[in-house]
Amino acid sequence: MSTTRVLKRLARIRELEEEQSRLQLEAAARSREEVAEDLLATHQELRSGRQDLMRGVERSDGCERQTGLVRMDLAERRAEVLRPRLDQMNQELARQRDEYLARRTARLQVETLLSEAEKRLQQEAERRAQQVLDDWYGRKRRPAAPDAARQPRRPA
Repeated sequence: MSTTRVLKRLARIRELEEEQSRLQLEAAARSREEVAEDLLATHQELRSGRQDLMRGVERSDGCERQTGLVRMDLAERRAEVLRPRLDQMNQELARQRDEYLARRTARLQVETLLSEAEKRLQQEAERRAQQVLDDWYGRKRRPAAPDAARQPRRPA
């Protein structure tokens, strides 16, 4: 099998691997964003609980004060669960990014090898074509043999 065919197949494989890795990276980024948005919503819920608590204290409303305390407690518990998950997602995203960059680098290296091999083949083909032209021109320019040498010999 020719070198360029092998390199073309390898380049296609590397391209597919890079595409797969890119899709995994995008999925990891979306997952991380979802967790970050959940954590942000949890912080907003915590603020809302504090506001309920403050309103309950101002109005001397025990029910609203208790509602605020419960909302704050639930938001803090949810935040305690989400923070480690967000850290884990950040690490996974970094790992996916590194993997994607490694696969991209591998694809680019194969493409460089392929272009160099194709360039060498092109130069070789041009060299051969020039050699054929040189040979043809050289045969055309040879002086013709004298007529005496061309005539058949007579039997004696």
